[in-house]
Amino acid sequence: MAEAMAHEWGVQVTADDIWAIDPAGRTDRAIARLVLRGKGLEGEAVDRGMPSWMEQASARHARLMADFPAPVAAPDADDVAVALAHRGVELALVTGNLEPIGRAKVAAAGLGHHFGPGGGFGGDSEERADLVRVARTRAAAEHADADVVVVGDTPRDIAAARAAGVRVLAVTTGAHDAHALRGADQVVPDLATAAEILLA
Repeated sequence: MAEAMAHEWGVQVTADDIWAIDPAGRTDRAIARLVLRGKGLEGEAVDRGMPSWMEQASARHARLMADFPAPVAAPDADDVAVALAHRGVELALVTGNLEPIGRAKVAAAGLGHHFGPGGGFGGDSEERADLVRVARTRAAAEHADADVVVVGDTPRDIAAARAAGVRVLAVTTGAHDAHALRGADQVVPDLATAAEILLA
């Protein structure tokens, strides 16, 4: 991501620049815009380069991901996905990553086969809440607000669900503890517990 920004906009960007803007839960496009703002670039200068940057970032990720350890899914993620699908729950991948990057990460973690062609991604919008709405338009069936649940592990996941008008379950499997995730409808320790609630 940093190399693609440097190539597209001609500014030096490091991983430290990205961590400095607290990227957890942000979309990749929003991350790029915030980092570039810190480099003195805003508005049209950023907008013009965004499509090319998204292509470059996705391509670079595909080339480089083999050089890094594969993402590790929560221990119960596969079993939970199978159980939900067995009960007819439609799963959608909603992530701030650009679609090729998000799908590659999930596939590398062994979960790609659980998610169909729909979903919402960081290339669809810079605003996280928009991704929930996008995923709903791409769903195989129409679902009432009460039947849509976001499962996430960051405060920004919670904010996105609230803005989209749907329920949210927060899991403490990431970097945030229960106190940080207290804005969710429920906070649970793992995906298995989340599934129990969803299937109750």
